[in-house]
Amino acid sequence: MRIAVFVENRNGVGLASEIMRAEGADAHSFHLLVADRDAINAGRLEQEVAARCEGLVARNLFPVDEGLDNAEFLEELGHRIRAFAEEERIDRLLFFDDQSQRGRRVAGTLGRTLPLILVQDCHLDFRYKKTGTGRRDQSWYYGSSSPAAVCVWGPSTAHHLLFRSADADPTVHITGALGHSDDPALLRAARTTVHRPARKPDQPLRMAVLAQPLTRHSRLSRQDHREQLAELLSALAEFGEVDTDPDPSTLDGYDLAVTFYSTAYLQTLRADTPLILFSPPPLNIVFPTINHPLLRNVGTLGELVDVVADLRRSAEFAANDHGEPLEHFIAFRDDVAGRVLRVVEEAAVPVEPPAPRWSRQDDGGGAGLSRAERALRAVRGRVARPRSLAVLGLGFDYVTGVAIPVLTYTQALLAQSPVDVRYFDLGAYGRHEDVLTDLADAEVVLINSLAPFWRSPLAGELVPALRERGKSVVVYAHETEYVMNFEGSRNAPRHQEMVGLLPGLKVLCVSNAQADMFRGLGVSDPVVVYNTVPRDAHRARARRTPGARPRVVMVGSMQDRKGLDLFSRVAELAYGQGLPWRFAWIGQKTWRIGSTTLLSDRVEWMGGLSRERVREELAASDVFFLSSVDDPMPLSVVEAVQQRLRTVTYHRVGSREVLDGVSGYRSFPEYTPEAALDALRRVLDDEVSETEYGDVEELFDVPAFTARMTTALGLPGPGDPVRPPAGDGVPETDGRAGADPVEPRFPTVPVPSRKGTHLIEDFTRHLTAGRHDDALRVGEEILCRRQSVDVLVGMAEIRAGRGEAEEACRLLSAAAIAGGDRARVWTEIGRIADLLGARGRSVRQLARRESVRLRIGNQAARLLKRN
Repeated sequence: MRIAVFVENRNGVGLASEIMRAEGADAHSFHLLVADRDAINAGRLEQEVAARCEGLVARNLFPVDEGLDNAEFLEELGHRIRAFAEEERIDRLLFFDDQSQRGRRVAGTLGRTLPLILVQDCHLDFRYKKTGTGRRDQSWYYGSSSPAAVCVWGPSTAHHLLFRSADADPTVHITGALGHSDDPALLRAARTTVHRPARKPDQPLRMAVLAQPLTRHSRLSRQDHREQLAELLSALAEFGEVDTDPDPSTLDGYDLAVTFYSTAYLQTLRADTPLILFSPPPLNIVFPTINHPLLRNVGTLGELVDVVADLRRSAEFAANDHGEPLEHFIAFRDDVAGRVLRVVEEAAVPVEPPAPRWSRQDDGGGAGLSRAERALRAVRGRVARPRSLAVLGLGFDYVTGVAIPVLTYTQALLAQSPVDVRYFDLGAYGRHEDVLTDLADAEVVLINSLAPFWRSPLAGELVPALRERGKSVVVYAHETEYVMNFEGSRNAPRHQEMVGLLPGLKVLCVSNAQADMFRGLGVSDPVVVYNTVPRDAHRARARRTPGARPRVVMVGSMQDRKGLDLFSRVAELAYGQGLPWRFAWIGQKTWRIGSTTLLSDRVEWMGGLSRERVREELAASDVFFLSSVDDPMPLSVVEAVQQRLRTVTYHRVGSREVLDGVSGYRSFPEYTPEAALDALRRVLDDEVSETEYGDVEELFDVPAFTARMTTALGLPGPGDPVRPPAGDGVPETDGRAGADPVEPRFPTVPVPSRKGTHLIEDFTRHLTAGRHDDALRVGEEILCRRQSVDVLVGMAEIRAGRGEAEEACRLLSAAAIAGGDRARVWTEIGRIADLLGARGRSVRQLARRESVRLRIGNQAARLLKRN
């Protein structure tokens, strides 16, 4: 197959070189095409090709410095690339941008005669504060040229391309990102849960400002860009040294990086450098909010300054409390180039749809259906399925099993459904009203696990309020009887409140035993959806026949519920019987370990490991021994099944429901070391059934789980019609189903400072700098904690200056009773009352009388003290 690759920059050359090195690429001939009249740019491309593509020479369709204006150049580009494709008998053309001037010309010229494959080469998941009738940023239209296929980084881009407009119907493949998805360093950074800075508190910061050319594509005017950049650099100078546009390879030497909207986050994550994504008010385009300990989105300069000030004084970075996981934007896989090449090989010229029949109304593709089938289709078309899902929980990461199924589910959902998905961490809120504000656009709210009811005082108030607003509230439970009893004894009032709410909620369960437990609590119809795990890149199979020294492994956090004592005693019992078995436990230590729990020296305690390492350790073992006394449907067992590892569990664990009778699995009915050891002996003699293990694996595979969850939540699946919500008019969105709301989703809660004195510093800084909106924002946070006279007075002055007399008087009333130096307070009240005009006349008179009275009283007290 003769494949042409059209590149416009050095990044494109690098991507082309990776595809040409993919497995199976040597069966094809590649032709690298450029179209550049500028001698400098053309020379750079030639150097890049020579460095990256051994033995390949780029074909420039234009001599350098050819005398053509821009219109003539684009016209001639179309003629020359068509002639090249015909002369060289090109079978496929691969390119990286169909919305640049040259990319649009290539797509328009060859799109109906040659399979064109578009490969994503930069981040495209930008959103907008406001949308109108004019043309949007060009990245919004990516893939709209009707190529034969589009290869994208992750499910979020696929979601945008598939549901951007009613007539969008591109062939989209989620291949992952060349150079990123298959980078182990980026994967480790993506799944980290903490930031460990090298610096100490109260030391000057070393900061990098990555100032992109925002004037391109009319994202920001040149004047606005200069002003925003100047204000940014001036504000940062207070906190340390600032460099502008440093070399990306040096980012690991900085304490902080700041950017406007760029994909530089990929470099800063690799460098373990915190990054602030700053969207100043004049900039309409917004980078999506990603939930990661090294990323923070802010919408004003004041919010940015708060984050920087907090980092300097505490050495802790205030990252996003909410947001989507990085896997929504990048699918991590180790064979991206091979996937892209397979798409190139299989692509075909899109078939042009037949001309419509104008003589009668089109039946929407219902020709050939019976009257009953057409009637059913008409009814389905009128069902208004939800278009938005909010997932509410306490943290979302790939470390704890409770978040993994729902994170995996929403990635698959985005790739095939028009539903808009958002994540919210309940632990970041102080008032349930703030949660309701952020969930205003959500039609379905999925509460992930019961933990929010026990850990947060807000959940009990939130659920009835959400239901009153017409939201569908669903709980995805991961707990069983042991945890319910434990939490019920520790948090009795909140537990009873939750038990009272459960009968009115839809409850999704991970096992039939768990569903039975919820029926006993009054839940009328719990739905068993089971769970799932990601399709990790490395899933080597365990050896079919155990070795002379079988290895027995457990994966789970070190706590009594997971069976620490039983696992240790089984290891001791095996050693006492002279069995040459090796025992290993993978998982971090917790505080939930009793004083009498045995931690045997016969066990290799390996601590917490990355998912990749866990997979490797499973493949290097012979038996997975789940020692838990209570586990609803442990994900670690699913992973063991995927790797065809013999498995042993306690009889009451949820895994027995799906594995009972499968060759290669054993359970023990009595929770004793002797019964567990006997099950281990027996399973080592069993042969793993490939057919039965495969059947269980399919039950928990991502597509099957996604179908069950989508059905249970009542969300639209692939091909289901989605109608706009009922109401007066169409909401202002970006025009696609499941679109982002008009306003960007920055966190509504302020930067989480640990000390009130820090908040006072922030308030004073904003007030002095004239950033009054930010001063009010921080002031509200202070008032939620305590009544500060200076803050009340400062906020009242801002409100009075804006003509908000009623709010100013409310704040002055609070200041009058808050305490402090009463004479000074009344003097300040009188000064601010002057700003209120006639409304403040009586307040001013009262303030003057009180100020004089307090001064006289203070002077008298001092005289008496002297005598």
